[in-house]
Amino acid sequence: MVVLGTERPVSSTNRLTRNSLSTGDILGVSLANTAPAMSFFFSFAVIAAAAGLASPLAIVVAAIAVLLKINSLVEFTRVTPSTGSYISYIGKTFGAVPGVMTAWALGFGYIVAVGYVMTVMGAWSSLMLAKFIHLQVPWQPITVLFVLFVTYLVYRGVRISTKWAVITFGFELLLILVSMIAMIVTSRAHLNLASLNPHNIKHGLQGIGLAFPLALFMFIGVGNPGAMVEETRNARQAVPIAIYAATIFVSILYVMMAWSTSIAFHDHAGVIAGLAVPFVTGASKSLGPLTILVYLAGLTSTFASLIGATNAQIRMIFSAGREGLLPYGLGKVSRYGTPWVALLLYSGLALMITLIWGSQGSALTEAGVIGTLGTIPIALVYLVLNLALPVYYLTHHRDLFSWWKHLVVPVLGTLALLLPLWGLIQPGQPAPFNLFPGIVLAVLVVGAIYAVIRQRQIPDLSKRVGSIIADE
Repeated sequence: MVVLGTERPVSSTNRLTRNSLSTGDILGVSLANTAPAMSFFFSFAVIAAAAGLASPLAIVVAAIAVLLKINSLVEFTRVTPSTGSYISYIGKTFGAVPGVMTAWALGFGYIVAVGYVMTVMGAWSSLMLAKFIHLQVPWQPITVLFVLFVTYLVYRGVRISTKWAVITFGFELLLILVSMIAMIVTSRAHLNLASLNPHNIKHGLQGIGLAFPLALFMFIGVGNPGAMVEETRNARQAVPIAIYAATIFVSILYVMMAWSTSIAFHDHAGVIAGLAVPFVTGASKSLGPLTILVYLAGLTSTFASLIGATNAQIRMIFSAGREGLLPYGLGKVSRYGTPWVALLLYSGLALMITLIWGSQGSALTEAGVIGTLGTIPIALVYLVLNLALPVYYLTHHRDLFSWWKHLVVPVLGTLALLLPLWGLIQPGQPAPFNLFPGIVLAVLVVGAIYAVIRQRQIPDLSKRVGSIIADE
């Protein structure tokens, strides 16, 4: 049972397992969080429809924007690494009420957004069973089994679950590479660099602008391991290195996937845009009897992503509970050093939302709808973190303040986020997307009310936010 609790000293005993992860482990988790197969499979057709043949360049632009965005996370991690990540950094900058609101909004966003992964995992598995062994199995029980297994792995410890995520991602990467090579070899007569030529961008900057939001969201999980600093050796260096390296690596991988898909379809952007999953279609033609490999890439992608997302996101919720921003019960750890209450809340609520919402129509279609709602509060938090960075450094680390890293880059990162965020909340969207801004606003209002109540219950709450430094 989660206890609401009022004043209580910040517990330094509910610590996660120290020095369990290396830089390589965090790099693997960061890569697994991006889920390159899953992200690219269901995004590229829309990106190609917007940007045309030169859609890989839209991915390059998005990658630059992501590097600007993660700068704020990295710079906070260097001076005050906290398991609370975004929650702690915003709270330490702007105070307890914004910190609690961030915890509330991020918890809502993560729990809803991970429903996208859960739904796709079950639906993709069901599709594979029907296609390759002609067995009709509803996606819902498959999703339940996968979620239970992932929850068990995460409960058993960060080293075990991370190892599963990294190994599964390695298998995913191998299958992606095999699929790309197959497409390139079978279409070698059409090899060219036309898709990397800026002159082939559909409608110029307008095309890039239309493709940019979806291209940006392919990177959305890359910063999640910032919450695993408490369990990482030399976290102040290891986590920034891993996040930057993962972003650069997956950017190159996405561009290569886009280029090889264009080659497979002989640079016919219109054909690519008209397909549901063009990479899978192109790879299937090239792989022939080995088509199952590209489908397995999608399955392993969702599995690794769910482990990575669960591991990182429950730690932020746990940290908020441990420091009193959310109910104290969420700050409990198991005998394996894992945040078990936060884990049960996260997995249980996300699974319930997934099963109810995903069953309202086509699972893969509903997955996109679920993910869209969850992404809005997450994007808002990213934006606020950029605003927090210069304020925090000028207030607490003026001697380390850099005009470039701590002001110019965060401003550019904020501007880069405005376009995709506007695309999510702009008026005139079809149902149910037109309801989402109101839902998020309601969540924020409830969060603000809860934050005021929480601050009255715990007068020194502002001092507790981010008070447990990961490596101290």
